[in-house]
Amino acid sequence: MKLLLLLFTNILAFFLIRRVRRVVAVGVVCTLAFTVVTPPARAQLGIPAVIAAASQVVATINNVIGPLLSAIQGTIGAINGVLTQFRNLWEQVVYPLQSINRAKALVTSMIAQFRGILTALMRVNVSSAQLPNPVGLESIIRNRGTGDFAQLTSAFIQTYRAIPQPANAHPIERDLADIDDAMALGNLKTLKASDAVVDQMMAAADAIENEGMNMAPGSAPFLAAAGMTASVKSQAMMQRMIAAAIRQEAARLAHDNTVRKRNAMFGAQLRDDVRTIFKK
Repeated sequence: MKLLLLLFTNILAFFLIRRVRRVVAVGVVCTLAFTVVTPPARAQLGIPAVIAAASQVVATINNVIGPLLSAIQGTIGAINGVLTQFRNLWEQVVYPLQSINRAKALVTSMIAQFRGILTALMRVNVSSAQLPNPVGLESIIRNRGTGDFAQLTSAFIQTYRAIPQPANAHPIERDLADIDDAMALGNLKTLKASDAVVDQMMAAADAIENEGMNMAPGSAPFLAAAGMTASVKSQAMMQRMIAAAIRQEAARLAHDNTVRKRNAMFGAQLRDDVRTIFKK
């Protein structure tokens, strides 16, 4: 507190001194201009009077302005000392340059060590189909795009075949085939969307890492907020994939129960047919 009060007092004195110096300088300039430009009249004292006036001006400069300039220089020196202390405080305590440089070196080392490996793992080719129709379907499933859902449906039908015609299958069988295909296609589309989001999250992670190498002191909270936002988005996509898996499981349970219902219905129909035969 004393240091700040001293700094404020010195700055105020500095501006006051500058004002006094400006007034004295204007007076000196006007005096010299009047003495040099205005021709002396014959009735004046002449050269001795001019010399005396100049001596008085020099004496004023030495006796008045000189001490003021010395005081100003002392004030400026005090201000520079305070600023130097502030700079040392920020560079050595608040934001130590050595620690900042060490953190940047760590980020650079981690990027060089892991980014290439993670990118290679994300791009590993795990396709395993052999025949033309499955190969086409697998290629579309794994292309990490969301603009080819129509091609996905076509390839799915070519691989798993279309729903039987009414003359070739019972309505229950056709309904089961339709809903099973719908759930499978829906989950495959969700999977492709998830792959696209993963690519976006990886790009965001790379951008945050790159900024981490060049960030300014004080910007770390902003990068942390960006990372948390990306993490929340990733968690939301994971929840969506979990929901898709739960829907698939629910559809599977419904399929199994429908098979049991169909068997019960066929059993009841068989009993009616047997009764009809024996009645005849």
